[in-house]
Amino acid sequence: HHAAIGLLLLSLVIFFREPLFQGKVFLATDNIASQSFNTFMADAKEEGVFPLWNPYIFCGMPGYGSLTVTGDRWFDLSGRALHILHYVFGILTTNVEVGNILFYYVLLAVGMYFLAFHKLRQKIPAFLVALATIYSTYIIIWIMSGHNTKIFATSMFPFIFLLIESLREKMEWWKLFALTIAIHYLLLATHVQITFYVFLAVGGYLLWYWIGVLRKKESWRSVLRPSLAFVVAALAAFLMDSDRYLSVLEYNPYSIRGSGPLTETVQAATKSADGGLDYEYATNWSLGVGEAFTMFIPSLYGFGNVDYQGRLSNGQEIRLPLYFGPQPFTDAPQYMGVVVLVLAIIGFWRFRSDPFVQYLGIMVGFSMLVAFGKEFPLVYDLMYKYFPTFNKFRVPSMILVLVQIMVPFLAGYGLMSFIQRQQEHLTPTAEKKWKYVLAALAGFFVIGLVARGFYAGMYSAFFPPETVYQHYAQRLGIRSTQVLAELYDFLTSLVVTDIVVALFLLLLTFGSLFLFIRRSMRLSTLAVILSLVVIIDLWRVNTQPMEPRERNAQQSVFSPSPAVSAILDQERGTNDSSLVTPYRVLEFENGQPPLNNMLAYWRIQSAFGYQGAKMRRYQDLVDVVGLHHPILWQIMNVKYIITDQPDSSRALGLLYDGPDQKVYVNRLVLPRVFFANSYEVADGIEVLRKISGLRDARDVVYLAEDPKVNIRPPFPGTQARIVKYGIQSLTVNTKTYADNLLFLSESYYPEGWKAFLNGKEIAVLRANYHFRAVVIPPGEHVLEMLFEPTGFAMGKNLSLGTNILVLAGLCYFGWSSWQKSKA
Repeated sequence: HHAAIGLLLLSLVIFFREPLFQGKVFLATDNIASQSFNTFMADAKEEGVFPLWNPYIFCGMPGYGSLTVTGDRWFDLSGRALHILHYVFGILTTNVEVGNILFYYVLLAVGMYFLAFHKLRQKIPAFLVALATIYSTYIIIWIMSGHNTKIFATSMFPFIFLLIESLREKMEWWKLFALTIAIHYLLLATHVQITFYVFLAVGGYLLWYWIGVLRKKESWRSVLRPSLAFVVAALAAFLMDSDRYLSVLEYNPYSIRGSGPLTETVQAATKSADGGLDYEYATNWSLGVGEAFTMFIPSLYGFGNVDYQGRLSNGQEIRLPLYFGPQPFTDAPQYMGVVVLVLAIIGFWRFRSDPFVQYLGIMVGFSMLVAFGKEFPLVYDLMYKYFPTFNKFRVPSMILVLVQIMVPFLAGYGLMSFIQRQQEHLTPTAEKKWKYVLAALAGFFVIGLVARGFYAGMYSAFFPPETVYQHYAQRLGIRSTQVLAELYDFLTSLVVTDIVVALFLLLLTFGSLFLFIRRSMRLSTLAVILSLVVIIDLWRVNTQPMEPRERNAQQSVFSPSPAVSAILDQERGTNDSSLVTPYRVLEFENGQPPLNNMLAYWRIQSAFGYQGAKMRRYQDLVDVVGLHHPILWQIMNVKYIITDQPDSSRALGLLYDGPDQKVYVNRLVLPRVFFANSYEVADGIEVLRKISGLRDARDVVYLAEDPKVNIRPPFPGTQARIVKYGIQSLTVNTKTYADNLLFLSESYYPEGWKAFLNGKEIAVLRANYHFRAVVIPPGEHVLEMLFEPTGFAMGKNLSLGTNILVLAGLCYFGWSSWQKSKA
């Protein structure tokens, strides 16, 4: 066991040698998006607040409830222990940033090894299972693409299954407490969709065994025990994470994943979603049916981003997105290794009577059907319409994480079948079949070496050049027929190489298995050969999307652009230090706001941002009124516009004119807080249409409910000035001569935001569909707004108490069990 784990760890160190030994980092979009909030997190720590609210994107939104950021969860004792472990591991790897994530790959490898050993009772097949799992292409690239919470959540999968399997065989209390902590860590990863799939896999596992028990009329206790244990452990784990998930449950009805769209055009297409994501958005990343064959030939649909050098790049090596399947884009195919896949098919067939193997096969088939999404909606649409919470998830292909785990497991069974058959005498008939198979593989391999055009012709028959030309012309903007033809030839060469390599590896694998079956090769030798085959097969593919960058490249990403510098200089030059004057910026690239949070790094609040669960009312506002509407700029307190296109609008004054970006000052900008002349009661699509027709946001503010106060226009001398602007607090000094309506360009969120006038709580009104307003009576007043959600306050007490109980139970029963086994 120690040797197996040591080799798995060594393989990861070798594979990630550049980041670990050369200090390089991965700079994918999601990595940059999360690091954009580093300044915000540091400010929250200095201010002494737990960052529950994020003021830097979408005019403010729940930061903790949307799982965007987190803080110091000191009350989660078991979570703190895991954090210390992964931090120490990161230090030992000399590159903390990469080592912290690599820790979870090690956990996944260890967990898969022991789960496979528990089922197979053989170390070498168990080692193969763990090795193939961690290098499954769509698992290993998570660290490269910044999907760090995915590997964290997935690393708990084998431990949860191992403990449930152990509880099915024998009830021991320490295992129940250990299962609780494993599920707690799964929830702690905060990747709700992966968590959903793990729960789905566990539910399917228990259901299949229940069916078997009922069908065979066996004792039901062996299934009831782990079923009850899982339910109890899941509830306790939720309590350990209740501060986070009570916040999520509070936010869910206000997010795009918890409520349906307002606009009629979207509603018409998605009326079955019942408050979830609209169908088109949810199914964007549906796996094409033909893409299933990329599990055998990874470059079949262009792979993803590949290194290219040719006519298009003027002979320079560049990264080119050659994928041409139905998904918007992808970093890499769903490849698990052709040898692993063939062994998995053999393992399923030869152990098809084993209930666990049956379960694995069913889950693989089911997951594939769900992953097809809108491309083959037979199963996906049923899940989308009827399965609870499923319509809140996007990226149907993400369920293939289960396939990436279960196929290597089946491959372990495939290898086990050959180990078992070595004990049998190889008959002449069987030996002849082996030789036929090897001869066929050798023949096809030789054809690939001496007549590559044969496989190239087959590829062009299934994927005609005209089809690929059309795709590249649209996505890459290529018009030259010569360039398109060269790209197609380049793609064809990648496919042919995949086929030839696959045939060679299969020939080497089955040749070694044949010698092993004939007892001409020892098991240890076979293990070395198969391990090298899997490594060569998967590393060859997995290194293509890996693009570690020098650390100074990361520093340059977070250096302010000339446009940002112009804004910061302008604010430093005009801002009176005695006043707090928050402002927002809106950025456009090719007419669309970019999906990033970079402005937050420089403490600039954006009217847009990047978050997969933005607030529903914000999205409705953008859908109906549009981000290019000047009235929305007023309502959102947009002071600066960053764009790559010139604008001659009289409302905009040019501040910075660069070759790539320009900065305009919005001459019609309104303060973050202002008094309205009047109000009207309106809501829904009606208020958004009324807003679109406004000339000045101060003329009228639309309230969702009538405050039943005689609001007067502000008299001369009326004042509203922000004197303190914190992460989740706001203080405004006001001076009025009548009952006035104060509008605040801050997102309305009733689950936590409270308003106090001179220390006395007052009502917060929903204004202009998505923002806040309060009624200010005559006189001089101090308005204070505080974000104090009840879910977090209650949840952290529940988390602390449950942590103490679970850890105490684990220590007590673990010690008792150890003493008994020792005796």
